[in-house]
Formats: sequence, C-alpha cells, structure tokens
Amino acid sequence: MAQYENSSIDKALALIERLSGERRPMSLAEIAKAEGMNRSTAFGHLAVLVRHGYVRKDPEDGRYTLGHKIFRVADRVTLMATLSHAARGMVLRAGTALGETVFIAVLDGTQAMQIDPARAIDLGTSGLMKLPRRDAHACGDGQVLLAYRERAYVQSLYRDHPPAALTLKTPRSVRALFDLSERILAEGYRYEQGEFDAATATLAVPIFGNPGLSRFVVAVTAPSNRLTEARAKAAVPVLQGLADELGRQMRDPDEA
Repeated sequence: MAQYENSSIDKALALIERLSGERRPMSLAEIAKAEGMNRSTAFGHLAVLVRHGYVRKDPEDGRYTLGHKIFRVADRVTLMATLSHAARGMVLRAGTALGETVFIAVLDGTQAMQIDPARAIDLGTSGLMKLPRRDAHACGDGQVLLAYRERAYVQSLYRDHPPAALTLKTPRSVRALFDLSERILAEGYRYEQGEFDAATATLAVPIFGNPGLSRFVVAVTAPSNRLTEARAKAAVPVLQGLADELGRQMRDPDEA
C-alpha cells in the first residue's frame, strides 16, 4: 500500500501529540526545541491549530495547550484525559491557593470518579479502574454531577438499587436527591460534611462546557475539622474561578 505524506499535516499532528503528552502548557520555544523545528515554523503551524480550535494559546502568558475542538472529537475516556491535561496548571494554582488538593470528578454510573490532573491518566481500562471512586449520592462532587443530569436518567440509575445510607446524613432516596439538586442548582455549588463518612467534607463546583450543561466538577475533599463550612465558603470563589476557566477552555469561543 502506498504511503502518502503531507509534511504540514504531519507537523501539525506532531504538535498536537506533543502538547497532549506534556504535563503543563508549553512555550513556543519549548515546543520548537522538542519538535526540532525553528520557531517561525512552529509558530505558523500552531497559529493554524489555534485558529481551528485544536490548540489554545493563553492570552496572558502565550503558552500553548490543547484547545476546545479536541473536546468535541474525543470519546469519554479521551475527553477525561484531555480535560485533565488542560487543567493541570490551573488546578495546581488553585490547590496552592486553597492549601488542598483539587481534583476533577466525572459521573460513572452511580459513582463519582475522581481525576487528579497532577497525574497522567492511563487510557486503558485497568487504569480507569484504579481511579478513586465514591458513591455519587453520598459525596459533594457526585451530588453536583447528579444535579445537572436529567431526572429520568437519575431515576434509572437508582431504580434497582436505591441510594444506600452510608452515614446518618446520607440522602436515602431519589426524592431526597432531587430536593438536594434543587438547592445545588440554586446555589451553584455543594458543600457537604459527613455524608460519605463522618470524618470528611467536600466542596464541589460544576464545570460548564456548554451553558446549563455540566458533566465535570472541580472539588476538594478534606477532614471535616479542616474543611469547615466557613473555610468552604471562602474557597467557593477560587473553585468557581477555576471552573469558569476550564469551561471556557472546553467551549468554542464563537459559541460562547
């Protein structure tokens, strides 16, 4: 079979692969050096990728990372890895500001699956199975994820297995989850203490890839005596700012 080559496409794809393999946004000089290109060549290819949405250039520091179009073409697992990659620098800054580890969560059936952007995600099934999970109805990140799903979908999740009571504070019915969802939708975040276990608290904020649609959240979980209600309220603006940044990164700027 004949092997067709297009040097411009090859270089553009190499740049996407380079950015996807890095743990942080890259400068033009770093990208050019890593790919063995001169700066003007790398800049030209990156400019095309930025224009088409496959790469994003940070307007403040000029560094490059994956763009919103990657989110459109990715399957769920790749989407998780893409979001994790795009979020690394921002999540680490938010974590430093809060003095806590910030994670991203996504709904996986009746569980909230936690992704640590500081770590590369193994796209294999075995890698996904190793990610931390908690019962979604009993933790703040899961409760926010459920709040932004269709009610019929949530009912289908718990039709055969009603929410289990893990502590005295855990929501114990779909009706209780719907009541909680109304509160989350009104407030825009969730702080819970002692619902998954008596010793921990969670603060979670939705990420909006599209208006009104949230499939991911950013959250922190810490001992209850450290993540108090007062400290959680002070942390809400930091997580909301992070969620807004990530949402913008996932959206096509022409559709914002």
